[in-house]
Amino acid sequence: MNILDQLPFRNDRPSVCPIQRSDKLNYFAIGLIQDQYLKEHTANVPSTLTVLRGEINFYINEEVIHLEEFDTYEIPVLVEHKVKGVKEKNIFTIVQEK
Repeated sequence: MNILDQLPFRNDRPSVCPIQRSDKLNYFAIGLIQDQYLKEHTANVPSTLTVLRGEINFYINEEVIHLEEFDTYEIPVLVEHKVKGVKEKNIFTIVQEK
């Protein structure tokens, strides 16, 4: 599978591409266009974010963390956050332990 082929960037909402799901793992990719947000939410399980393309701003605890291609970030459990696409096309993956 090619993640880029599976993420049709949309103007109305973020794109999501499931990669792998099991009883122990949830692995998926998210595509955001420039200035598009992944709305505020919390991660209920340990999660690792990796930027594959573009750049994102990760908003958490009144802080903005700028992440570029190949940067990773451990998302704190049960802490509200949101994500904004910075470049024209931005792709990041999330790996969640169940």
